[in-house]
Amino acid sequence: MQGVVRSDSREVREVTSSSGGDSPAKVYANTGSSRAVESGEAPSLWSRFTWSRALFAVLLLNLVWTASLFLCPATLPPGSTPPNLVGGANLVDHEGLWETFPLYDRIIYTIGDAQCHQLYYRSFWLNGNQMPIDERMTAMYVFANLGLLATIFARPSTSTGQVMLNALPEFLRRRLARLGVDRAGALVIAFGLIPMAVDGFTQLFKVGGYESTPLARVLTGGLAGFVGGLLIGAMLVTIRAFAIEIQQRYADLQANALAPR
Repeated sequence: MQGVVRSDSREVREVTSSSGGDSPAKVYANTGSSRAVESGEAPSLWSRFTWSRALFAVLLLNLVWTASLFLCPATLPPGSTPPNLVGGANLVDHEGLWETFPLYDRIIYTIGDAQCHQLYYRSFWLNGNQMPIDERMTAMYVFANLGLLATIFARPSTSTGQVMLNALPEFLRRRLARLGVDRAGALVIAFGLIPMAVDGFTQLFKVGGYESTPLARVLTGGLAGFVGGLLIGAMLVTIRAFAIEIQQRYADLQANALAPR
């Protein structure tokens, strides 16, 4: 039996169903406010991770990238990066240096150079080497993994905002739900991005001579990364939910066409 997702934006929940001798197939049924499992056994951990293959792929890619941010400086000889490295964002301005690194380290540091200023005084150091990107961006990628994981284990829905709410702890979800799905989702995004924007732009324009601290950069970057992962993951879950709905409607049309008149 192919999965079913209703066209409204209420929650959908995974159950299992079998037909004849076929193996159980995932079914997504409208649950409203019910939390009970209607039938079948609970989905396996692997099925949860791979239900949206696109989301699983994004998580794997981000995990590899995040791990590389730490592995590269840890495995390079101490002092491989200069002590006072500075650069500009959105361009590779240390290509000559990265060319002296082993291939994998060269790739990671070059990507980091392309997206980050790589200012030595705003970066973590590991094994005597500056990490490929600064403290804020490192925290963003680390916590983005948690946001992606949260959406993997959230109840699917045809509403991106609803998936984001479903991924949050129960006490937050209940309070935010009173605002409505769309407003609650927008509030979560604003809560994740505004602190980083305030801290970053205040630092950028040197308002009052302000220079952010490592703790502030990690906290604001981590919050933005988590919410960013939450948003991307929720969008991919929603796309998958709609794909299941389209497949089911197509199957229904075929069944109706073949039904005796």
